[in-house]
Amino acid sequence: MPKRDFRRLIGPVSSYLGSSSALLASSLAVLFTFALLARHLGHEQFALNATITALTNLGVQICGLGSQEALVRRVAQDRSCYPRLLGHVHILNLTTGAALFVIGMILIPWMFPISADLGITLLATALILFTNIILLKIVWLATNSYIAHGRFAVANRIEFIFAGLRMAAAAVACLVVNITTVAEWAVWNFAAHAVAAVLSLAAIQRLGRPRFGLLREELSIGVMFASQFFFKAGRNNADILVLSAVAGSELVGSYSIARRMTEASYMSVDALNRILYPGYAAAALNGVGRVCAHAKRMLSVTGGIAITAAFFVWAISSFLPLLFGAEYISLPLLAQLMCWTVVPVAVAAAAFEALGAAGLQRIRARIVNLSNLIGTALVAAAAFLIGLSGMIVVTYLLEIIIAVLAWHALTQAASASVAGGSLKVDPAESTTDTKAA
Repeated sequence: MPKRDFRRLIGPVSSYLGSSSALLASSLAVLFTFALLARHLGHEQFALNATITALTNLGVQICGLGSQEALVRRVAQDRSCYPRLLGHVHILNLTTGAALFVIGMILIPWMFPISADLGITLLATALILFTNIILLKIVWLATNSYIAHGRFAVANRIEFIFAGLRMAAAAVACLVVNITTVAEWAVWNFAAHAVAAVLSLAAIQRLGRPRFGLLREELSIGVMFASQFFFKAGRNNADILVLSAVAGSELVGSYSIARRMTEASYMSVDALNRILYPGYAAAALNGVGRVCAHAKRMLSVTGGIAITAAFFVWAISSFLPLLFGAEYISLPLLAQLMCWTVVPVAVAAAAFEALGAAGLQRIRARIVNLSNLIGTALVAAAAFLIGLSGMIVVTYLLEIIIAVLAWHALTQAASASVAGGSLKVDPAESTTDTKAA
């Protein structure tokens, strides 16, 4: 390789290694926390925790109405607009977060009471909602703010600190205090997130003060963006909610762990997507065809990373009961069956990233929302009527169909762009799949 090309390669590779290391640390922290909770809570309390977490995962996708995406996209193009966008995000995070908190305080104690004591149930529910929605959004805002400014090292550092705090809280709570209930874990989880949120707010303040006010042109784009992740989260969590109603706690707990393992393996792909966005956004200014060409070149890399990650989970699946506990009997088989779903998900994500960066948000939202809305019903029906095996088969079919639809839409848009000339993109319409992640 010529020296000039080698030097050009060093920057992206180092960025990917830093990003993937941060996300890997975060994933390991979650898995370590899951392992400790699975052992110390027992499968009944652990299944209850997984079910409540599935509900809060829906709420966190709505909180802020997708405003952090606008922050990443527009600040990456013009850093002078950061104060206005930061104020926009703060307003939407606070208002929607407060509404979701009230809704959660009504639904969770009624659907999934944490304790026989109403007072303990209400207090634990309040801590869980505040932790998993509002505090988590603050941490995501800090990482996204630094990603928008191109300061990936600081964003990765925030991820490392957050991961360390969660691991420390789980270790102390389970190994020292020896907690045994969801209510007890809610206190420790809140403490770890609170410290991380305070540090994140201090990090955000160093970038500048917010200028409060809503950006009306970003509201509809943000809602469209948030809706995609809400419907996706709905499909990804419908299985756990249905299983909790029709299956035993051991199966629900084992399935939750296997799902978490699969999600953790996707982080290696997500790390790549975080650093690909600037290239996609720059290419989008020259037309959809250029973005499509970039995405096609990176597809082999994305697919290779996904296959490697899936094979790693498959290889270690037999040893998972040693980590999570011998009572999770079905865990190894479930991990082996589910780990390969990361491959079609990664293939679809490559196309969705390109569609978003090219400003084709409506096309992308149509595919994501409709497929996940139908998929939620199919997955829930399969789990209820056929059982776990039917649900897994439906999940694979859905992921493959979504990947085919995403790439079909991207190639069609690229062909139309070439036929009609260079299609320029309005920066206010372009977007990214970068998570607040």
